[in-house]
Amino acid sequence: MMIRVNGALLRFTDYRRVIDVDAPTVEAALVKLTVEYQPLRKVLFDREGRVRATHKVFLNGEQLDSDQLASRAGDADSVDLLLAISGG
Repeated sequence: MMIRVNGALLRFTDYRRVIDVDAPTVEAALVKLTVEYQPLRKVLFDREGRVRATHKVFLNGEQLDSDQLASRAGDADSVDLLLAISGG
């Protein structure tokens, strides 16, 4: 599957916006991504290994909740990884 990284997260992937990852689920793909780009691990996951609430994960344009990260995904699927920013 293709993972697209945006915004402030790019510095943790050597500024690569699109990364192909071979994994059966979205969650497995994110774990593999953080193996390849280790600095991203502490930013993306909390101490329990869950995706931090400050990040939004989309599968084919649909936002996933944390309990949906085990969703199956194949080669033709795309995952968007965004850092949620708030403020005023």
